[in-house]
Amino acid sequence: MEKAETVRAADTCLRILERIAFADSPVGVTQISTDVGIAKGAAFKHLRTLIEHGMIVQDPVTSHYALGPKLWLMAQQAPAGASLAELALPLMRATRDELGMAVVLSIPAPRSAVILATVSSNQPIEIGVRPGSELSLHSSAQGKVFLAFGSPDLLGTLPDTLPQVTPKSLTSKTALAAQLDGIRAAGYATAPEESLLGINAIAAPILGSQNQLLGSIGLIASIQHLGAVPTPSQLKALFALTREIGLRVSQ
Repeated sequence: MEKAETVRAADTCLRILERIAFADSPVGVTQISTDVGIAKGAAFKHLRTLIEHGMIVQDPVTSHYALGPKLWLMAQQAPAGASLAELALPLMRATRDELGMAVVLSIPAPRSAVILATVSSNQPIEIGVRPGSELSLHSSAQGKVFLAFGSPDLLGTLPDTLPQVTPKSLTSKTALAAQLDGIRAAGYATAPEESLLGINAIAAPILGSQNQLLGSIGLIASIQHLGAVPTPSQLKALFALTREIGLRVSQ
């Protein structure tokens, strides 16, 4: 197999794993092939490979697929993210109870902000995102936090003309760079209607004992309840949450 084909095959297997991992229940081959964008026959081949390596299992009754024991064992060798989520979740729930908003824990990835854990809002209309979801760096509050407080090289990986996710999202890299200066000064980022119309998010960094970036906490709500300019009480709750998580992680 040519090197390029090997890379594509590996990429497809990883996307299949992600689809299975973040599904609410075991998923069938038809849904997998549709979501990943490959033929059903190709999906079968990749699924068989993943089964042989213990990464997934197939239900003999429904023929649906779920994560396998090998992945669970591998996950035990990477406790940092799990520890962060375990420490953060009780504090996130308390903030949700205080504000009524969805609370989201994200970690940086090379091209996105990855949702590690979520606490749903307690409002009649639920607003939130699933763990494993990836948010764009330029049009999400969490992504902007990682651009502002993370590696200086991260901004350089973005194209000069940014994808327009909604009519409200930034498309100029120069304008984004200027916005990041303000985020560093304020200590938080917002993204009113930039990822989804009608929805706003505010986010702040979680910093470790050496001031290193560990992740980000975002508050998500409708623009009605979380305006483009956050209230002092919302910011106070956000900063208190990120500060306490950072302290607990550093202990």
